[in-house]
Amino acid sequence: MNKIKQNKITFTLILLAIAIIFSSLTILSLPVLFNYKSKVELIEKNFYKNFKIYLNSSDKISFKPFPKPHLLVENATLNLYSNEDEDNFLEKSNLKIFISLRDIYLRSFKNFLSTEISNSNLEFKISDIKALRNHLYKKINKQIIFNNCKIFIKNKKGDIIIISPIKKLSYKINKKNKIKSFIINGQIFGLKYKSEWKRSYTDPKKSSHEINIFNPNIKIQNILELESSKQFNGVSKITYFQDKIEYKFSYNNHEAEILSPNKKDTNFNIDGKIKFKPFYFVGELNIKNKKIEKIIDNFLLNLLVYEKKHLGNFSGEIGVKFDNLNNKLIKSGKIDLVINEKQISLKEANFKLDKIGDIKSKISFIEDNGNIKFISKNELDIKNYIEFAKIFQVSSKKIKNIKKIYFDLQKNIGMSDVVITNVKINNLEGTKISEELFFVKNIQNLRSHIRKIID
Repeated sequence: MNKIKQNKITFTLILLAIAIIFSSLTILSLPVLFNYKSKVELIEKNFYKNFKIYLNSSDKISFKPFPKPHLLVENATLNLYSNEDEDNFLEKSNLKIFISLRDIYLRSFKNFLSTEISNSNLEFKISDIKALRNHLYKKINKQIIFNNCKIFIKNKKGDIIIISPIKKLSYKINKKNKIKSFIINGQIFGLKYKSEWKRSYTDPKKSSHEINIFNPNIKIQNILELESSKQFNGVSKITYFQDKIEYKFSYNNHEAEILSPNKKDTNFNIDGKIKFKPFYFVGELNIKNKKIEKIIDNFLLNLLVYEKKHLGNFSGEIGVKFDNLNNKLIKSGKIDLVINEKQISLKEANFKLDKIGDIKSKISFIEDNGNIKFISKNELDIKNYIEFAKIFQVSSKKIKNIKKIYFDLQKNIGMSDVVITNVKINNLEGTKISEELFFVKNIQNLRSHIRKIID
């Protein structure tokens, strides 16, 4: 290497070192050389331009060079509304505004890169959801980050109804792929979850939302296509262990239609129509491949034991069908429900006793000494006495003339054992009544009781 070339490299390195030292000294001296208090109004104004959120600083603003150059706003409040009468969703929290190097030297405070809030409480009312949705769909903003915060959701009365600790929330637009994302890692009701909402500006009518809940593992996927506020449609998928739900929905001028497109691959299928003015729902829910004990303990219990205030203005008619039930006797059934004036009424309940006949039931739940009991009054219409004789291992001659069997059934929620009482057998000769209580643990146990009743 010749001396001239070596001298040029040495000179370049010296200039680079001087530039780095000068820049570092300039950045470090900014807090001393510059009065940020005089720029509070400009910073607040440009904060809205960059993040589309209103900032109010009631304390000093200082410059911090590490770990990245940023402005530290002490006691900052944030609001989604321009109206000062509206409550802030964040009160008195330290807020970092990361700024570009160009802004550092020019001191223009126009080009903010991102903002970060840590260890703060965020409070929203139910009515704020509309403003949040408007921000997602209509605002162009720089990256907003929340770390180790808590979200409080309040009802109209100001009571806290949901608390969700947030490990990290990231809300930004990726300039390369032109996708806006809203990602949350947090907890709700003690369950860890990750929520990821996305919308591409190359196809702005569509948005996707995926929620993953961990332990238990639940996955929810939603795709929404928005034509206007009066017309939209979408697809929703829910996976919970072996259970799968998938349905399409469409909304047009205060009316909606819901249907399940892949009935063979899903356990819960729904087909229905909803009118919103006034609200009324007519539809059918089909549940497949479930244990009848699970249906009683979970589905029917939650459906028939409720608080009236939770029904709101919901009203309609719902038919619930059960197919391919995991039970040795009952394979299918249907119950019809009517919801009106904050009450759920069971119109009719019918079940198929495999190859034998039909059961009509009146179903109810009662509380007894702190336990919830499932009670049903049943009427069995025997259509094939030979199959009855085969399954319950009784003489076909003894069962031949029996047309109907009436019985009551009781079961404590969470228990598999049942109690059968008030058994009445109707045949051509009259009615035979048994006042004995029969405790049933399994199918063999039931066969033994039936032989005893018929004999």
